[in-house]
Amino acid sequence: MVESNDIIKSGLAEKALKALILQCEENPSLKNDKDIHIIINTGKKMGINRDNIPRIIPLTKYKLFKPRDLNILLITKDPSALYRETLTKDEHTSELFKEIISVKNLRRRFKGSKLTQLYKDFDLVVADYRVHHLLPEVLGSRFYHGSKKLPYMIRMSKEVKLKRQQMVEKCDPIYVRAQLRSICKNTSYIPNNDNCLSVRVGYIQKHSIPEILQNIQDTINFLTDKSKRPQGGVIKGGIISIFVKTSNSTSLPIYQFSEARENQKNEDLSDIKL
Repeated sequence: MVESNDIIKSGLAEKALKALILQCEENPSLKNDKDIHIIINTGKKMGINRDNIPRIIPLTKYKLFKPRDLNILLITKDPSALYRETLTKDEHTSELFKEIISVKNLRRRFKGSKLTQLYKDFDLVVADYRVHHLLPEVLGSRFYHGSKKLPYMIRMSKEVKLKRQQMVEKCDPIYVRAQLRSICKNTSYIPNNDNCLSVRVGYIQKHSIPEILQNIQDTINFLTDKSKRPQGGVIKGGIISIFVKTSNSTSLPIYQFSEARENQKNEDLSDIKL
């Protein structure tokens, strides 16, 4: 239904982004809105059960962030001593994390208003894949509402658990850093059983309009390319419409599927003689 180049070349996306940024500059209620998202409405439901695990969408040219731009919390399995000592002492990761905490200590230390403060203190939360499934109960609805600060899943090493064998506890700083860089520089989405996806594509005052447009194109390419499955290629039934917005702004259209235009394409193709 839609080719990413159609969005970029139409001019509508550029106009919408200019209008959105102007809204945020002139409207006092939007002055703190910085993240720019696209809302993608699809022809069919994706049919994927929501598991609260962000999937990475690679951006080809324009990074969203670098790890040093963000306050990052790492949640580990118990005990956390091996991971904390290894990561804080190694030159590759010594400044990556603002705090490293085990899931047991997280549960014990942060409740009620302290959880709210934790939410405010950190831009990004990452967790060992072995404890990630425990976090909805531990962190609560604040972190999981709207997907804004859902914990990303990482591995502490490349070690794989074999059947009937106990996994050797290891921590590979270079591997951890590589995962953090990928999470920070790229964007992501949360699979669901609906026909709507929200994806961050830029940051006001950090990314120019051409850069945001390129990130939109990368996002559409990845989500519609079946060769990228299972991580990508999740959109079914084509794209019906795409809007751009910040957290509190109105949604501005950048693409709307037109049956007339699609039929015109088909007619043009039917005139070709082989």
